[in-house]
This record gives sequence, structure tokens and C-alpha cells, in this order.
Amino acid sequence: MCGVIGVVSQKEVSPVIYDALTILQHRGQDAAGIATSTNNRFFCANSLGWFETSLEINTF
Repeated sequence: MCGVIGVVSQKEVSPVIYDALTILQHRGQDAAGIATSTNNRFFCANSLGWFETSLEINTF
């Protein structure tokens, strides 16, 4: 299984996405990732394993 979250906002969304993925991490324990964009630039981070232990909020 997997969980997908999408947020569109004029405000900073990384903390919101991080919290939502932490809640949904039981749906996909094999790998996790996050992508955000601002000013036509994309920022991505991904890793194998549980989201909460694989990615730090300051990596994106």
C-alpha cells in the first residue's frame, strides 16, 4: 500500500506535509519521499524505510 498527500498553498507547506506523512507512514514502510517547489525550483528528498526516521524536516 501507499499514501499520497498533496498541498497547494501560498504559505510554507513542508511542515504540513511532514506531519501528514508521519501520520500515514504505516501505509508505506519501504520508502518515503517529499517534494516541494517554490519560485519554479523543486526540492526533493527520499529514503528507504520509515518516513519519520528516514528524513529530517530540514532536508527540504
